[in-house]
Amino acid sequence: MKFQLKYTMRLAGMAFAVSLAAANTAQAQTADAAIARIKQHGEVVIGYRQASIPFSYLDANQKPVGYTIDLCLAAVQTLKQQLGLPNLTVKFVPVDLSTIIPLLQNGSIDMECGSTVHTLKRSAQVDFSFVTAAASDQLLVKENSSVKEIEDLAGKTVAVPAGSTNAALVQSLNADKKLGMRVVFVKDQAEGFLALSTGRADAYVSDNVILYGLRKRASDANAYRVSGRLLSYLPYGIVVAPNNSTLLDVINRTLAEKYRSGEAAALYQKWFSQIGMPMTDAISTIYRVDSIP
Repeated sequence: MKFQLKYTMRLAGMAFAVSLAAANTAQAQTADAAIARIKQHGEVVIGYRQASIPFSYLDANQKPVGYTIDLCLAAVQTLKQQLGLPNLTVKFVPVDLSTIIPLLQNGSIDMECGSTVHTLKRSAQVDFSFVTAAASDQLLVKENSSVKEIEDLAGKTVAVPAGSTNAALVQSLNADKKLGMRVVFVKDQAEGFLALSTGRADAYVSDNVILYGLRKRASDANAYRVSGRLLSYLPYGIVVAPNNSTLLDVINRTLAEKYRSGEAAALYQKWFSQIGMPMTDAISTIYRVDSIP
């Protein structure tokens, strides 16, 4: 009986060891898959947002531009040096909140360079770089609207991006405060602004940086205003698929260097001054904290 018990335990131990080795092998095979693709194709595939001003959007020539785009392109320059691939090219692929994580996980894009907020829920599926910027939820309304705070939207219609932190916040406030708001889910920032401008929504709730950008780009900026108290803290980051530590390290080292040198602050001024948002204490703190030597 003792022999059988020892034998059974030994078999169980061997089975565990085999399964552990198999798991480690699978881990090794998938580690840094993005770097492997980049080396194989000589190309970095960047996911970008089409209307997330000033982070990532299409300019008049339909070219992806913006604050996060510039930071990602700086990371590509670091990759060129580290991999010894001076002719590394960049391919841009449009994404939205519903496609970012699937496209990263299946290898269709190597990094997402837009306006994605770092949350614990998303961190369970993808990895984030150092914080690149921060914002807060606020309201975008028409200038002649009586809405000043979220409570003023009781019984009214509010638009939010589907699957966003903004949507989660609005739904939570709607339930907690018993506001009776009708929540309309939109695909992206452009559709959210359209819902507001055409009267389908009384307010559009999103990151205040985005709202200032949408207002700035409107045909009549004075017809809209960003309103209400700051409702949240929203830290942004560059996003990569999990298990790509080499790529993430390149991105973070690039960001740290830009933060230390003051280049990131210059980029912030370049892009955010266009929408009337000056450097905040929060951003200055972020740069200091992640200026890792």
